[in-house]
Amino acid sequence: MTDLLPSLSAVSQIIVVILAFSVLIFVHELGHYLAARITGVRVERFFVGFDIFGLALKKEYKGTVYGIGILPLGGYCALAGQNDDPRKQRQTNAAEELQNKPLWACGLMFGGGVIMNFIFGFLVLIAAYMYGIPFIPAVLGFLDPNGPAAVHGFRTGDRILRVDGREVASFEEAAEAIALAGAGGEMDVDVERRDAAGIAENLTIHVKGRGSNMRGNLNTIGADPERSRIVGGVVDDPVFADMLAGRLGVGDEIVRVDGVDIPPNRGERIQSMLANRPGEAVRLGVRYPDGSEREVVVPLETYGDWDMGLRIAVAIGTVTPGGPADQAGLRSGDLIVAYQLPGQSEPGRFANTKQFVDMVAEAAMKPVHIDINRGGDLLTVKAQPALQAANGDYDPEADTLLGVLGSMEGDNGFLVEQVLAGSPLAGLAQPGDYLAGLNGKPLPKGKSLREAVEEAASDSVRLFVARGGPQEGEDAVMPPRRDVPEANLSLRLAPRINPDYRRPMIGVDLLPGPIVAVESGSFADAQLGGIRRLAGSRLALWQYSPDLSTTTLRFVFPDNSPYGGGLKSFVVETPAEIRENPVAAGLMSRLPVVLKTAEEVHPMPFFPAVAAAGKKWVDLSLMVYRVLHKLVVRTLPLDAVGGPVQLFRIIKIADDRGFAYFLYIVALISVNLGVCNLLPFPVLDGGHLVFLLIEWAMRRPPPPVVRETAQWIGLVCLLALMLTVTGYDLLHLVKGTG
Repeated sequence: MTDLLPSLSAVSQIIVVILAFSVLIFVHELGHYLAARITGVRVERFFVGFDIFGLALKKEYKGTVYGIGILPLGGYCALAGQNDDPRKQRQTNAAEELQNKPLWACGLMFGGGVIMNFIFGFLVLIAAYMYGIPFIPAVLGFLDPNGPAAVHGFRTGDRILRVDGREVASFEEAAEAIALAGAGGEMDVDVERRDAAGIAENLTIHVKGRGSNMRGNLNTIGADPERSRIVGGVVDDPVFADMLAGRLGVGDEIVRVDGVDIPPNRGERIQSMLANRPGEAVRLGVRYPDGSEREVVVPLETYGDWDMGLRIAVAIGTVTPGGPADQAGLRSGDLIVAYQLPGQSEPGRFANTKQFVDMVAEAAMKPVHIDINRGGDLLTVKAQPALQAANGDYDPEADTLLGVLGSMEGDNGFLVEQVLAGSPLAGLAQPGDYLAGLNGKPLPKGKSLREAVEEAASDSVRLFVARGGPQEGEDAVMPPRRDVPEANLSLRLAPRINPDYRRPMIGVDLLPGPIVAVESGSFADAQLGGIRRLAGSRLALWQYSPDLSTTTLRFVFPDNSPYGGGLKSFVVETPAEIRENPVAAGLMSRLPVVLKTAEEVHPMPFFPAVAAAGKKWVDLSLMVYRVLHKLVVRTLPLDAVGGPVQLFRIIKIADDRGFAYFLYIVALISVNLGVCNLLPFPVLDGGHLVFLLIEWAMRRPPPPVVRETAQWIGLVCLLALMLTVTGYDLLHLVKGTG
């Protein structure tokens, strides 16, 4: 809560989390209390927090003991005649006891907490909208060049309007709707695009997402929101921190780069302008929080790597079920140490995971022999790469793998309408030709040319081309043309894979593994001790000095290494050829700061705030059930759900984004608490309501043993779920994956 509690410390954040949670529990229990007063049920104890060791502050008033427990993460409202153990339920005729009330009164009692959570959440939402919730516009900023958004034709500046027909008002809502499609899920995204003159055009783009490497492997399209010009953080490097001190820091606004004005909410342009200047410094126009402006010169951070002679094993993360890697027997955790393509005399090794991807692409449809290390055992497997759609905007049937466009014409074969540039048939086939045979057989009926070529090909195919078409009066089936010179061609050629349509893949996610070889005479061999000292280590950090004079390399060594186990850093002189032409070596640069996302704040008058709060309240209520549905059908994994640790992180976000956003988070949690309490777990309010419905339908309560068994099962399931979610929270905290 930047404006009320500037930069909360960790202890302060814990206190705020406890207070916020205690307020929500108090609101819930207050709902039960008020329902008891309305229905005439006597309240025996009303506590916020748990009374342990008898240390609670308590006072009796008109037959009710009120108290505040020393453990603030809970609370309870004990009613006369109520007992969680059905066999110990008191059976008296006292009118003030719960079991003697009509079913509607019991239903109001058990639903009172949920109703109060809903009312409280709605009122807090109204206050948040009146105050002005900061939200991130659903406008795309940086696009991953290889991500789904860029591949499917999205552009920086596009504003997302709807995802699969659901309207979105912020980037968070858009990301949420995309995530619910499940990793790799497909969706229609409506966007508004403006040209240079500001004229808007609405487009619908069908996009297939991909799993992220963050919490829950949630679906993403590889797009970030717009960035503001305001610095939100500085790179965690003492060298840069010292050089930026007094020039550029958190809260400062970058308005110019080398004299070029940066429009508001176009901060992503700054990094794109500076990407190809490694080892340089940049002149910035900076506006400080006090309103003053001045020009400063700051260094750029260089990133990227170059081939120093290291050869690593590629570690397999996840394996796509049913994919080529799965069929070949590869498993998660395998280390790929070498590969060999057909025709290669020597195995190849990798310097990074990108080289493995490039190798698969080079293999095209040829099988690849892969040497793996599985728990110390060396194995060789053969994987056949499969072609995977690369762009959902293209019709996959249009990619024939031969670089031609056309259509299947029954028994005549494939009619060529256009020969594309780079086609293996360029200069051989021409429009009007028929591709009539494949590997000595007619093209199979009922299949596209792509399917026929993909099934028949490993390295090359033999193709029969007929020119001239059927003569008038002939049967439609194409006979050889003896009257037209060179009309019938028999060609052997390699299929052409158009990367715009599809790419060869084997279906694995990759992680960098340990070093297994060092090229003789290379930089790593001469400067870092070669394979004798580097074997089994992992390169954890690659960092350059601002002027590129030195490179810092940090390795994680195994216990049996000559360097000893653990982390060890090397500061080496950057080779002259890298310093002189860093861009050619593959290095890039960026400003050593993180820019805040662009935010908009629109405080609302009372009645518009009520309308907006009502709409958001409904959306938040339904979101819980949408997530539960996705969990049940396994579109979302269980580790996508957050628990207490995630709640702490949300409060930290509220700290960064202001008081109104904190109110929004409290409202969100209140509504979620109400919805979750309606779930039909026997130990929750929803479970009690289910028992009341059963009693109403059967005209008598369920037997005590049934209720007791159901409550124990519900309690065990709920505790298991809580422990699992908390475990995932801690795991993601350690891994840094959200």
